[in-house]
Amino acid sequence: MQLRGRGRAVVLYFAADATSLLGNAAIGLTLPWLVLLRTGDASAAGIVAASTAAPALLAAVWGGSLVDRLGRRTMTIVADVGSAVSVTLLFVVDSTLGLSIGWFIALGVVGALFDAPGITARQAMLPEIAELAGITVDRASGIRQALFGASFLAGPALAGLAAAALPPAAVLLLTAGCSVLAAALTIALPRALGRAPADVEARSGIRAGFTILRTSPVALATTLLAVGSVFAISPLQAVVLPVVFQRLGQPVLLGLTLSVFAVGLIGGSLAYGVLRVPRRGILVVALLLSLAGLCGFAVAPVAGVIVASAVLVGLGFGLVNPMIPVLIAERVPESARGRALGLQNAGYLAAFPLGALLAGFLVQHADVQWGAAASAIAWGLCVAYALTAPALRKLD
Repeated sequence: MQLRGRGRAVVLYFAADATSLLGNAAIGLTLPWLVLLRTGDASAAGIVAASTAAPALLAAVWGGSLVDRLGRRTMTIVADVGSAVSVTLLFVVDSTLGLSIGWFIALGVVGALFDAPGITARQAMLPEIAELAGITVDRASGIRQALFGASFLAGPALAGLAAAALPPAAVLLLTAGCSVLAAALTIALPRALGRAPADVEARSGIRAGFTILRTSPVALATTLLAVGSVFAISPLQAVVLPVVFQRLGQPVLLGLTLSVFAVGLIGGSLAYGVLRVPRRGILVVALLLSLAGLCGFAVAPVAGVIVASAVLVGLGFGLVNPMIPVLIAERVPESARGRALGLQNAGYLAAFPLGALLAGFLVQHADVQWGAAASAIAWGLCVAYALTAPALRKLD
């Protein structure tokens, strides 16, 4: 019975995580589409996204402290309920007052305040889930990253199908339902799981997060590598690939390329969880695969080369992404894990728009290949750092 209860808790955790990720991926497509539909302004979606960036960044930093103080399970539930409320309010306002850009910004900020702390809380709970399941944290992290890849693949597709079959605002209720279901699944987890550590430090915020990372060279190095990966990949997703396929007159291949990337991500993540080789070897292979893929994007825009490059990039990042939370869990005290992961997530949120902004400038004033080349160069510098950093030589 005890073993059966453990298995149930593990299934609930991964089901809640997958449902929440699916909802986030779906709203990523639904919200800009609805903004364009209701305002008729092509720049409005960018304005809404930009206005939520700073609140999301602050929420990631300070949310890590709340994760350590309130507990991982509690913070996850609060975040999912908050996300559901913000999306539901979009539907209510649209049905009554009518959505304007002001409403989109206000409710987008509310939603942004909950997303990052929820992600941090689930990441911080992962070692407990692995212990409960009787598997390594590496395998549990590989499963979680594979679920992320699956949501990246399925979320926008399902949202697009729902948008074609349902009234526009009704799709919002489906995405809100994902958050409600995730919260319900998390509530069903044992109360003892994800409790706040008894020895949590009184300090919180950016200063404490930097102090925690500074005392662990491995945690600091993996955080820098993770943030660098987002900075390098964001130009491709946000700027380079859409421009390339628009110029080639093959918009369908954009969806195919992103799907192939997601499949590679899933495959790499699952492989990481079952490989029985030293982590250093996995890291080196992952870095070289992803670098080869990004260099492939920088050559002449040939559709076949781009799709093949997407496979390599997906496999490379699929292998390295699950390793990062494992190394954080092993090197950072449990009482400070939320703050370390929160600071890392804040780095992700800052790196994505910066990378996209740089690529947009290069594409506008030079050429699309310069944007792809900048992405490859940025990741090449990260790879050189990771291969030579003393902290990343002994990882097992």
